[in-house]
Amino acid sequence: MSLTATTIVQPEAPVSTPEASSSNVAAPLLGALMLTVFAAQKSRRGMRQLRRKALAGLFKYKLQASVAKAKSFFKKGKIEGISDTTLLYILLALLVLVLVFTLPPIVAIIVLLIGILLILLTRR
Repeated sequence: MSLTATTIVQPEAPVSTPEASSSNVAAPLLGALMLTVFAAQKSRRGMRQLRRKALAGLFKYKLQASVAKAKSFFKKGKIEGISDTTLLYILLALLVLVLVFTLPPIVAIIVLLIGILLILLTRR
């Protein structure tokens, strides 16, 4: 046996890159072309009317979105999508984290086990 270092070089696997298909590239270009042809057929007055309608529609949409956001902010009642059990688990986890850093870890583990048992036993 000789004392020479040997290295095994594994050939790299060829990396296939997804090529952009012609339909993905052509769709926006075709849309821009159609919009250009449509705009060329309109007079200045027609274009101004279209611009005003577009701005009015955009303003209306933004106003509706902001009103809906404000309504949802002041909406009373239970938050949809989060169950009571999930909220209890989150609160229990926060309590255990606080206890881990303030008291000995064994106390946090005991509180965690008691909390999980209470949640599971009082579950409907």
